[in-house]
Amino acid sequence: MSKGIFCLEGDWYLDLKSRTSVRPVLELLEKSNFPAVPYIRRDVGTLPEFEYYLRKWTQQKYARYPILYLGFHGDPGVLHVGEKRNGPVDFAWLEERLQGKCKGRVIHFGSCGTMAKHGNRVRHFLERTDALAVCGYKVDVDWMLSAAFEIILLSGFQENAFTRSGLAAVQRRIKRQAPTLARDLQFRMVIRS
Repeated sequence: MSKGIFCLEGDWYLDLKSRTSVRPVLELLEKSNFPAVPYIRRDVGTLPEFEYYLRKWTQQKYARYPILYLGFHGDPGVLHVGEKRNGPVDFAWLEERLQGKCKGRVIHFGSCGTMAKHGNRVRHFLERTDALAVCGYKVDVDWMLSAAFEIILLSGFQENAFTRSGLAAVQRRIKRQAPTLARDLQFRMVIRS
């Protein structure tokens, strides 16, 4: 059975005429994978919207979408949701809203640098949220390279069980199929112990 993707995405550019989006990556996975990878994708421009959709994702009716894909601008340990006046969303803010609600789920930070946080902080995030794993990038990433990489990553999630050993298999697949991309993007996955 496919593992659905629940994607929350912010504006990538101030110019609202920009059509830049992770939607084509999700559509490719939906249309070229068998079975198809279902996804839900929502545009998020404000902190209240972000919080609303996080609550939705944790509801039982969306359990078939265990992959939370957060597509925003980022910095170490931080997502930038909406305009700067909203303030950054950090691990502590996310923990508070997701505490104990992510059992068997994976959170992917599709954002620049968010995973450049000390390992103890990331493990604390996993413990508090009960997530199976968290992943993302430690540096600013090139848009096209990260899109190509995420196709490999998200399809790898489809081919392996959401267990510690299944996610370790995803890590091995990445090392085998995309070692240069993973290195250049400084991809990091932390699996709950």
